[in-house]
Amino acid sequence: MLIQTALPLAFSHIGQRQSNQDALYPALGAASEQTDLFIVCDGMGGLDKGDVASQLLSNAVANYMSGMGFPILDSVHMQTAINQAYSLYYTYLKNQPLVGRMGSTMACVQLNERGVTVANIGDSRVYQIRNGQVIFRTQDHRQVNEMVEAGIITPEQIPTHPWRNRLSRSVTASLADADGQTSRSLPDVVLLTDIQAGDYFFMCTDGVLERLDDYLLTSILAEDVPNQTKMQAIQSLCEGQTKDNYSAYLIGIQYVTKPAERV
Repeated sequence: MLIQTALPLAFSHIGQRQSNQDALYPALGAASEQTDLFIVCDGMGGLDKGDVASQLLSNAVANYMSGMGFPILDSVHMQTAINQAYSLYYTYLKNQPLVGRMGSTMACVQLNERGVTVANIGDSRVYQIRNGQVIFRTQDHRQVNEMVEAGIITPEQIPTHPWRNRLSRSVTASLADADGQTSRSLPDVVLLTDIQAGDYFFMCTDGVLERLDDYLLTSILAEDVPNQTKMQAIQSLCEGQTKDNYSAYLIGIQYVTKPAERV
């Protein structure tokens, strides 16, 4: 399968925070129509050095994939890349005694010959949108979502629950578990094979989701305007309104060529 994209578009803004703890790969302005790996990370502000944590995680995954010649991303490759991120965290923590703990979320999209691989951990999110409809969305790793699945609370209680922002999974490390014996959280990894021209993949940190719901996102992407205009509309919803950092990538699929079936 050959997947060709339009020029990928991105933004990353500080919002109403004191620093931007989001990280993007490729960096702003560095993606092209030939780019096939995209990463969005959100450093955890409640821990130390969220900006460093997000950049280390993004670098670890990107450098691993580059060093391996960009293999088709699967759970094994992702686990190895995440383990390298943990190693970077531990090295940083050992060299910075005033930093006790650090962590980040991650969303990742890879275009490959089998389709599109999506990986996520935490509440940075990936959408696949077609004809104004969400046909795939990653599941946020939040404690309230797990509480709904367990029947402890209802979906209607999520917006006001005191744990609504508490993550159930992220790439987080502390010196206390630097021996590697503590269980490490790993991303969900899924291969999507139903890819069509006109599809969009939208990746974002949770700051974007303060102002953007599924209806608004699908409505904006369904408009008959250039992709740059669509991305500007999403930014405009967040500007001056979003408390958190807000970052996103928009990847538009131009055409998909599938290999001929053998007779």
